[in-house]
Amino acid sequence: MIIPLPLEQTSLNTWFERDRAHVELIDTRTDETIIEWWDEAVSEAIEDGFLNSRNLHGSAYDYAASVGLLPIIESEEL
Repeated sequence: MIIPLPLEQTSLNTWFERDRAHVELIDTRTDETIIEWWDEAVSEAIEDGFLNSRNLHGSAYDYAASVGLLPIIESEEL
């Protein structure tokens, strides 16, 4: 069966320092970036409701899924 990459096979890297910010959703199988936001885009994504500051990993995953960015895998890969 072909399915989107599950949340459990992703990780979230975040980095915040003074006026800089970075949020990155990563495919843990390949260490490739699925989606990322930098600086003002992080604040805008939170303000627009795409990222939830209390659940960055889940909301980044949900956003990537909603715009078709999650890799499609065979369920046997799980």
